[in-house]
Amino acid sequence: MKEPEGKSPAYVVVKDRRGKEYICPRDALRDPGEFTEEELKKCLDSLEEPFSDDEVLAIIKSEFRKVES
Repeated sequence: MKEPEGKSPAYVVVKDRRGKEYICPRDALRDPGEFTEEELKKCLDSLEEPFSDDEVLAIIKSEFRKVES
């Protein structure tokens, strides 16, 4: 689901099975039914060492700078 050209990407908040929240670009999300069995084997239930809040903000700001350029 690509954003129309010239539009800022849309972000969504998602939670892993442990309840940790993450911010992801909407177009990065996929239906689990679309994955092959091999791809599903690589999936994690949660991240052991998630990004810090400062790292998430830096990533988001970096993505917005790319769009504004």
